[in-house]
Parts: sequence; C-alpha cells; structure tokens
Amino acid sequence: MYLRCLLVPTGPGIDAARRLDAAFRLSRRLRAHIGVAFVAPGPEHVMAAMAGLAPMDWTSVAAIEQGVREAAAEGKAALRAWCGRERVPFMPPDGPLDATFATWTEHAGEIEPVLTLAGRVNDLVVVDRPDPAVPFTGRALDTALFSVGRPTLMVGEDVPHDLLAHVMVAWNGSLEATRLVGQSIALLREAARVTVVHARTERFEEARAADLCGYLRWHGIVAEAVTLGMEEPLPVGTAILAEAERRGASMLALGAYTHSRVREFLLGGVTRTVIENAQLPVLMAH
Repeated sequence: MYLRCLLVPTGPGIDAARRLDAAFRLSRRLRAHIGVAFVAPGPEHVMAAMAGLAPMDWTSVAAIEQGVREAAAEGKAALRAWCGRERVPFMPPDGPLDATFATWTEHAGEIEPVLTLAGRVNDLVVVDRPDPAVPFTGRALDTALFSVGRPTLMVGEDVPHDLLAHVMVAWNGSLEATRLVGQSIALLREAARVTVVHARTERFEEARAADLCGYLRWHGIVAEAVTLGMEEPLPVGTAILAEAERRGASMLALGAYTHSRVREFLLGGVTRTVIENAQLPVLMAH
C-alpha cells in the first residue's frame, strides 16, 4: 500500500506549521502530496449550537460569515508562505502522482463529520497532540483515531528532521496494533531503522516481538526485537516513552486502545499516557 495522500486538518486560529513540517518530511520519503483541509462551522452550525442562548439576526449571520472568510484567507496565506519557504508547489494544475505538492480545500461544518469523510479518502491524517486550551486539537485527534479508519500521526513538541530515521513499534499483539502495522508497511519500509518493543506484562506470553520482526522481514523490513523488563513500577506507557527517548526514536508507532465507542472516549491507560506525554511524533491506529 502506498501512502500518497497526507491530510492536515486545520481551522480558524489554528497554527498548522508544525504539522506541515512533519507531513513534508514524510512526503519527501513517501513521494506523497499534502492536502490541507480548512474546517469551520458555518452560520447554520453556529446558530444551532447557540439555539436558545441568544437571538441571531442577519447582522450576526453576516459577521459569522465574514469572520470565517477572513480566517480561511489567513490560513491559506499562511500555507502559501510555508510552501514558499519550503519550495513546495502550491495547487499545481496537474500534480504528478509521485511528487510532493500542497493543496488547500475549505469545508463548512463541524470537525467530526467533515474530517471523518475527508480522512477516509486519504492515507494518513496528521493532527496535533491535544491542547486543552484549543478544543479543535482534541476533537481532531478523537475523530481521526476512532472515526476515519486510517492511520493517524500525532505531532508533539518535537518534529525530528527525519521522522523515519528510527521508528519504534510498541507491540502487544492486539487488534489495534495489528491494524497499525498492516496499514503502515509502506512507511516502515522507508524507515532507516525499526525497533519492535514489547513490555513484559501479565499478558506477555500471548505475543512476542520476535514474531512481528519475522513477519516484517517478509516485507523487506529488518527490525530489532526488544523486551521491556518493567522492573520498576512504571506505567507501561511511561516506560515505552522512556525507552523511545533512550534509543533516540524519531517516531513511535502504537495501536490506540479504547474501552468505549461513546463520544466520551475512555482511552486505554497506555494510549492515554502516550497521548498526554509524548514529545515525539506518534503513529496510531484503532
């Protein structure tokens, strides 16, 4: 499977530069194009959300529309400026299938339904690590992980110059981790180094890192198997992040586990710990 379409969702007041950097550094290796999707609620969505709170007149509707247009123009200008700095073609009329370029689209609506549909016609969704002060970030991550059905790359504070220099795969034999590996073979094949880490927990004997390394070899991927002893009473997620830092990993690949499909997602402990604390990019799938 080729990874040719990388989706970067954004919205009013959202700085996408760090995610664009990550997408660009991946796209150069994967020969992919970067699609930036600007998502903002239209007047009808704002009115529905404010129903019963305050009366809305045509002046209010016009102000909302004007605000969205200005935010979209600012976002598009920022993308043009980024493309200029990085020498990435912007909206070429006939973009080749195996070259890096950037496109811009605008969508009216809430992030959940828009990103769900847009993400399903892309290969990878690039989102920020959730920031409680920016609700868009948490909503985008939840939607990308649990509604899209494609791998999600969560970008933290650090964006390595080469995201594929050393990919560390956290393996536990779960359905989520299996899906992630299956959907990410093309990306792992491009990695300079791959390490498969398996934490020694109470279910350790159910799956072995060496077995996954053997499978990856059939796909031309040479991976090193590592077992985390878990001698210290650390949460598994914390131990995995510490091992990634110790080994100089440029990206962590992790199956996203959840106990519930309700909107108030109850993330598994490992996934929650990684999402809340990871500084390096994290590739996830559910």
